Amino acid sequence: MVALCSKAMPVLVVITAVLVLAFANDEPVDDIGEPDEVIPTRQQISQVHGLIDSDKDGKINVVEIMNFSDSMALAEARQYCAQIFEGLQTESVTLEQFKTDIDGNTITEEQAQKRFLLADSNNDGKLDLEEMVPLFFPESNPAMLTHLAHVLLTSKDQDGNGKLTNDEFLNGWFKDDFARLDRDGSGTLDVEELETLESDRHNVERAMQDMIILADKDHDGHVTTAELDAVYEEISHRRAAQDLLAWAEHFAPSQTSEEL
Repeated sequence: MVALCSKAMPVLVVITAVLVLAFANDEPVDDIGEPDEVIPTRQQISQVHGLIDSDKDGKINVVEIMNFSDSMALAEARQYCAQIFEGLQTESVTLEQFKTDIDGNTITEEQAQKRFLLADSNNDGKLDLEEMVPLFFPESNPAMLTHLAHVLLTSKDQDGNGKLTNDEFLNGWFKDDFARLDRDGSGTLDVEELETLESDRHNVERAMQDMIILADKDHDGHVTTAELDAVYEEISHRRAAQDLLAWAEHFAPSQTSEEL
């Protein structure tokens, strides 16, 4: 996340952070090959496994992981928004403040205004902490998520039919994702199917599914701590490791992680 100043902070930080999240899904989520990448320890993975294991049966599946991921994303969005308001020394942000310093950024003034109005649930012309959260966690505001999906759709919909074909979708990125997103098997993606992609939830779910496939040696759709420990080295180089590390450090930020 963007670093915060302790006193007066320009609203550009808010805009920039929104942009980072809005376009973060363009990055590949497979292997993580950076030599200085920090990875979770075995103990951290075990601790997070215990937190995810909602029914305490000693194993976790994709549903449990994603429920935990959603709750973590919402909590972190609220925490980050609280830091923003603390840095701004205010309890709300107006539209004019939000539009400040738009020039030179990927998002247009019109897009910024649209997102602001969608977030402004009580229509009072300003965003408080809870109203700011959907800018960072669009799943908490269905209208915001639909808007972001629509922006993505129109940016790639070359024939203007309101759906993305395989060729339109694969123009530049997401080459492995089309079939996963095409839930109805129609060969095209509509706004509803793209909503999954516009939230980072798709990337997390994909990474966790890959982790389970790698670790689930008995093919029961669940993984135990022992199964994860057995493939620790392989997991350490994948996107899932970064999610597990972030969750572990949320609860115990002082715990030492390992470096490759």
